Amino acid sequence: MNAPHPDEDVLAGQPMDADDERALALLRRHLTLVDPVPGDLAERVKFAMTVASLEAEVAHLMSEGSMAATVRKTEYDRATTVTFESEGLSIMVTLEEVDRGSTTVRGWVTSPGAEVELRERSRSATTTADDEGRFVFEGVERGTVHLVIRHADEPGARPVITPGIEI
Repeated sequence: MNAPHPDEDVLAGQPMDADDERALALLRRHLTLVDPVPGDLAERVKFAMTVASLEAEVAHLMSEGSMAATVRKTEYDRATTVTFESEGLSIMVTLEEVDRGSTTVRGWVTSPGAEVELRERSRSATTTADDEGRFVFEGVERGTVHLVIRHADEPGARPVITPGIEI
């Protein structure tokens, strides 16, 4: 390990100058190119805050049908079927693109009669799963959505919320 330069503390205490600004601008451009901030970061932060405020149980992603296993790639196949699981509850969702801006979300939950809420950007829709656990949301716009499931037979139970699904 190298010993610190004797002037490092003095330099660190000085105000920023033009050289510092240029170095930071170069660093910012480099990081923007090689590791840009994810476009959905704000949505993910809001999701995490919602989960914390709800004290909800988070369902874990189990599988994604028809999805490429790549990270930070701009060309990818969209998942058509997604399965989530939490303690005592499973949720399967199928996405059917109706037209370029609209999708039908068909789902099944292992808790028949559960209240299922689909949260989009600034709106939400709620339905009740039928006796076999099926539910449908039509006209869902592109973007990130979350499902919140509340057990009908357990009024005091914590809701289950899924991670975001990009439609």
